[in-house]
Parts: sequence; C-alpha cells; structure tokens
Amino acid sequence: MRHVIVTRFSVPRLDPATARLHADRQWLDGRLAPFRSYYVPSVQRLRVPVVLLCSSQSAEYVSQRLADLKRFSIVVQDGWYGGWRGAPDQVVTRLDSDDALHEDWFRRLDDAAAEAAAAGAAVLCTRDFLRLDGRTGRVHAFRRREPSPLAAFLHGGNPFAHDHKVLERHYRTQFLAGAYLLQVVHGGNLANRPPAWWRFHRRVPPARLAAFGVTPPVAAGAPSAAEA
Repeated sequence: MRHVIVTRFSVPRLDPATARLHADRQWLDGRLAPFRSYYVPSVQRLRVPVVLLCSSQSAEYVSQRLADLKRFSIVVQDGWYGGWRGAPDQVVTRLDSDDALHEDWFRRLDDAAAEAAAAGAAVLCTRDFLRLDGRTGRVHAFRRREPSPLAAFLHGGNPFAHDHKVLERHYRTQFLAGAYLLQVVHGGNLANRPPAWWRFHRRVPPARLAAFGVTPPVAAGAPSAAEA
C-alpha cells in the first residue's frame, strides 16, 4: 500500500485562548523544538511522504525552518478540521507533531488491510501507546478507553475531519493491538496532559524507545552516560 503521514502542525485551534498561536513565531519555535527532537528522527527513517498542515500565516515560516527535511511538504489549511485528502490508493496516518511512530506501524497496517477490507472498516485505530515524560525520562504503557490520536484512514480519507476521540461515531473502525504510538510530555503540550497516576498500566524500560527512533532523555539531575 502507499502510505503518507499527515500532521496538523500550525492550524488555528477552536479554543479562543489558543486560536491565534498558529501565527506566533515564538510559539512556532517552541513547537519546532519537540518536533525536531522526537517526530523528525522517528518519521524520517520510515521513508514515506509527510504532509504538514499549516495556516496561511505560518506556512512560509515553517517551510523555511524545515527546508532541510526530505519527503516533507507544507500544505496550507486555515480550518481546524480542514479538507485535506490523499489519493484513493493511499493510507493516511494521522500523527501529532510532538509524537513518534513505531518502526513496524506500516507493516502492521499492510498485514491488517485484507481483514479491514473484509469488515468494511474505513479507519484502523489504536488504544495502546507509550508515554514518555521528557522531564524524568520515565516511560509508561498506557491505554485509552477511546481511540488514541494515532489512526490510519483507508482510501485517502481526510484524517482530521473529526476529533480522534469520536472516530467510532463517524467511521467503521478496527482496533489494532499493540503500542505503535509514543506520546511525549514535554511541558508545552496543548492537548496531552499527564494523566492521573492510576491510569498508567505499568512502567516500561526506556529501551522500548528505540523502536520509535527516540533516544532516552537524561533526567534532570541524573548523571550523563559519560559520567555514569
């Protein structure tokens, strides 16, 4: 199958308190930091096209700052839900700009394609994921009751026509077992708030991050590898 990753990078948000941030250079620079640290190294090695949705007021600035990245393209979108669609023979994966993707994600989608087609599914979703606390370096396994932000849309479907939590209301969905998404809590998240401690399933070794193309961060106050 032909795969493409689509990310809503700097589109006007629905919340009036944050709606104008998309055009703020300081905010954009803050978004580019975790994007460069986690998203880029994770996604680049997968060698698929990446589309970043940016507002008309931010597209040029983002394009200039990311001119060195191959397979990345900027598409102007001024609406939160937008209307971007891929080609009918593409599978569109939605991924947030401060998250990372497991190296086996596209292989898993390919393996599930026949079953999904037979079931009439339009979207392949996940509930399980890992969460990295960028401040402490701790990694936990986590599960949502509703679909996580990682989802793949068959036949080039618009990946942001609906919020991820309500995908089951609008599409025939199929859930894939396994943690293919890495969410990063870095202090500047607008949507990903650290959940209550009792919602964590278990702590997992930082070595699990390698499959996401992420190097475990050194926790504040901890010795570096050279000092240890």
